[in-house]
Amino acid sequence: MSSTLNLDPLTKTDRPTSHITVQKRKIGPTDLIAVEHGTTKAYFRVDREQEVMSNDLRNAVYLHENAAAVFGGIDHSLPFRIHTDVRTSEVPTCDEAVIATDNSDSDRLSAHLASERFLLHHGIEEVTRLDGQLVSFDVVETVPQGYTTVMVTDETEISVIDESEAATRKSQPGGTRDTPGRATPAGPGDNPPPGASDAGEMDVDIDISPEKPTVSFEEDVAGLEEVKQTARMLLALFDPETRESVIKRYGENFGARGGQLLLYGPPGCGKTLVSEAIAYEAANNTNIESEYGEVQFLPVKGGDILSRYPGEAERRVEAVFEEAHRAAQNGFAVLFFDEVETLVADRSDDNLQRHERSLTNAFLQEMGTDKIEDNLLVIGATNMPFSIDPAAARRFPLQQFIPQPGPEVMGEVWEAELSDLQAANDAVELDYDRLGEASVGYTPAEIADRVLGTDLQRELIQSVVDTDANAIVPDTKYFLERLREHRPKTIRQFVTSVRNEADALEGYPEMRDYVADQADRLGLSMQHGSTAGMSDAATDSSALFEQLVAAGEQSTGDTDNSSESPSDTER
Repeated sequence: MSSTLNLDPLTKTDRPTSHITVQKRKIGPTDLIAVEHGTTKAYFRVDREQEVMSNDLRNAVYLHENAAAVFGGIDHSLPFRIHTDVRTSEVPTCDEAVIATDNSDSDRLSAHLASERFLLHHGIEEVTRLDGQLVSFDVVETVPQGYTTVMVTDETEISVIDESEAATRKSQPGGTRDTPGRATPAGPGDNPPPGASDAGEMDVDIDISPEKPTVSFEEDVAGLEEVKQTARMLLALFDPETRESVIKRYGENFGARGGQLLLYGPPGCGKTLVSEAIAYEAANNTNIESEYGEVQFLPVKGGDILSRYPGEAERRVEAVFEEAHRAAQNGFAVLFFDEVETLVADRSDDNLQRHERSLTNAFLQEMGTDKIEDNLLVIGATNMPFSIDPAAARRFPLQQFIPQPGPEVMGEVWEAELSDLQAANDAVELDYDRLGEASVGYTPAEIADRVLGTDLQRELIQSVVDTDANAIVPDTKYFLERLREHRPKTIRQFVTSVRNEADALEGYPEMRDYVADQADRLGLSMQHGSTAGMSDAATDSSALFEQLVAAGEQSTGDTDNSSESPSDTER
């Protein structure tokens, strides 16, 4: 079972340096794992003797305090990643080792290290458990040289020297104790040089404070049953017991987590609400918090990352992911990018600017499969999925269309928005079915923000403040009249902007069919390829000609045919 976790490292002194303790259900049957922290990657064994104790670890990982020196110390602002998809062949075999110890029975120590296939970490004081006692020794030299981790085998030639000789060797020029080792074959390079500055990261000006999710599927998201079911199935695989059951019954491929999620569809139809509701679902209707810790929601707008200063947007992307990794390290994080298409423009576009291409590359680097731990879920939302770079789209293997609601769901939207008003006016009857049917063509956001927005609030307040004003009866008739004062704009604007992308929409059939249906309803034509602009120009010219003819007829007194309202075509 392949897995990557971002855990919170805690140091102890009551264990061997070659072993770490992780919650048993997080890692499966493996006994060899890789740890990546900062720019160093090292290998450890899982402490099987302490599995019973590890059930309350949640997102913590225990390691010996000496092992922290392998990474140059623990920096809690950086991810501490645990990789479980490790093969023994990844760890170099130790041909020769020189160790220093004052233990009198060096032969037994050497035999023990070989039988344990002990993992030596260059340049630290190692600790092993021999006959129930913790025994320490220094790793003075290993062959091959320069690796963070090597494995002792029966073929390893171990030379044991005393501490005084080891001190002499280390004091000589070329002593090996403080020589930085290169990473093992699958790992990154050396630690950064002393004095390397991270000041650039500290100067990034973007607010990415984690939030506690408060929007729920049950109370706040009307309809979208298919979307809700997809979200619940996605979260179910974060339950170790459920995941193991799926793997046992259907195989590991079908038990693998689906990865990150892309929500796409017309604007104003609930993508942001769905994202926060997924985080709420994870926190309140799964056992994710008992397994990992507190669920936190990190919403980010793509526009907030963009900057006119070179390189600033790329640094903001990095800062956002660093904050998400920190949140995941202490629990479970849901990172949500609204308007994600602004961050991952298609690099095949010849009109793309250099800074846009660089931003796409920066986002892809942060979304690498080896960078996203199991306790971090990334969700993107977009109105225009066809404009996203194909490599970025592949980073979101789960893709869910969020449709414009029909009359039944729009009725539920009215009911949710007017729940407080209905409670305060229980004598007033509201026909939500009629309201839902009358508001087809609107988006939920238009109902909430325009029809029931600040203008309505001002009117209701005025009816209380002005003693001469007639009392308002907020019934079905009243809200139908308010609807007639408005006209749906969002979908017309959206369809107008994307109808010329018919070819690109072929990759998103649900959205293609939706746009085609709406274009037909609105009297707009769908355009393909290079003829789009020509057709639009022809249509505009024809419309202009008809207007000029109509104006001429009107000026000569022919008014009998001039009563058609322009709004007829709008409807």
